[in-house]
Amino acid sequence: MSIEPGRKGRRWPGLRRVRTIVRNRVGGTAAVFALSMPMLVGGMALGIDFTMYRMVNNRMQIAVDGAALAAAAQIDKGGNTVETALATVMRNLPADYAGMTKVNDVATGIYTQANGFRPDTGPNVNAIRVVAERSTARGNAVDQVLSSVLGFGPLPQRVEAIAARPANVFYQPPESETLDPEAGDYNEIYVYCFDTRGSGPASSRRSQMTLVANNMPANQNIVQISGGRIPANPQRPPPWPNCNQEGQTLSIRLRNIRHVKSNPVLWNNPNATISNRRPGRPEHNYFTDTQLENWVERFDLQGFNILETQRCDSAAQCTPGSGQSIIPAGRNRANTRRRENRPCEPGKFMYFGFEDRPPGQSGANGTWLDPAWTDTDYDDIRIVMKCPNSGRLGDAFVRLVR
Repeated sequence: MSIEPGRKGRRWPGLRRVRTIVRNRVGGTAAVFALSMPMLVGGMALGIDFTMYRMVNNRMQIAVDGAALAAAAQIDKGGNTVETALATVMRNLPADYAGMTKVNDVATGIYTQANGFRPDTGPNVNAIRVVAERSTARGNAVDQVLSSVLGFGPLPQRVEAIAARPANVFYQPPESETLDPEAGDYNEIYVYCFDTRGSGPASSRRSQMTLVANNMPANQNIVQISGGRIPANPQRPPPWPNCNQEGQTLSIRLRNIRHVKSNPVLWNNPNATISNRRPGRPEHNYFTDTQLENWVERFDLQGFNILETQRCDSAAQCTPGSGQSIIPAGRNRANTRRRENRPCEPGKFMYFGFEDRPPGQSGANGTWLDPAWTDTDYDDIRIVMKCPNSGRLGDAFVRLVR
C-alpha cells in the first residue's frame, strides 16, 4: 500500500476506527457479562436444584411403590396394612426422609379401572394407597443448594402409589340356580374355596364351605324333615365365599342323598322297607376342586362324568327354555355332553349342569340295592354365574395401578 505524498508516516485512518470498535466491543462484552451473571448463576442454581428435586422425587416414588405392593399383599392375609406400609416405605432410605409417610397417608379402598381408587374399609377392599410428602410443614423439606440465594423457598414434594389386584375376578353369587324339586333324591349345592397351590390331601385345601341351595320346595324345612340330620336350610340371599388369595378358585360341591325326598322315613331308618323294597339312603359328595389352566377351568370330579359346562354371551343363552338358550338338551348324552374350554371373560356367563346320579354302575334292580342308574341329562342342578367384571377369572396378583 502506498502512502500519498505529504502524508509520510501517517497511519491509515480506517485502522483507528477498527481499534475503537474493538475497544468498545470488549467493554460491551464485559458489561453484558456482568449484567447476565445473576441470570446465569440463577439458571445454574435452578438446574442443580431441579436435578436434586427429581432424584429425591424418584426415590420417594420407588419407596411408596414398594410400600403399596407390600401392604396390598397383606389384605387377603389379614395382616396389618398400615404397619407394613410404614415399615416398608423407609427401608433403605436415609434419615432425612423420615416422616414422609404417616398413618393417615395409608388407606385401604376399592380400585376399578373405570372409577379409580375409592377409600373403603369393608370386606371387598382390593387396593392400598400410600402417600409420601417432604415439605417444610413436615419438617423434612429437601435442602436447596443454590436457589435459596435467589429467594426461592423449599418446594414441597408429594408422591403416591396405588397397588391393587383386579376387582371382581371371581364368580359372584349365581344369576340363577335350579335344583329339580321333583327328584326323589335330596340334593344340596355348596360353593367353597380350593387352594390349587397347596399340598396334602384335597380335603385339607377346601375352605369356606358354604351352602347356597337345596332342592326342597319353597317353605319346606329340611332340618325338621330330616330330624336334624341336615343341620341348616339355605340362606336367602346366600352368603358367598371370598376366594381372593392367589391360587384359590371358587369350586362347587354337590351333596346327593339318595331316595329320601320320596321316602322321608329313610331319614330315621335308612333300611326301611318301602313297598317290599329296601332303597336305603346312601350319600355321595362330588367336589370340583377347580383348577385354572391358562385361565380355563378344569374340574376334578374323581372320575365321575356328572358335570356339563357352557359359556354364554348372555344370561338368556344360559337359561334353558328361554328361546335364546344354547344349552344342550337330551338324555343319555354321556359321550356328547359339553365341557367348555374357553375362559370366563368379562361380560360372559357360565352354565353348570349337574347329573345328580352317580354313573358307572349297573342300574336300579328289584330291591333298590343298586341306586346308581342315571339318565345323564345333566339338568338335575343348574347354576348360571356371571363372569368377572374385569380381569381374568382367578387373577389375584397384586400390581401397581398408579
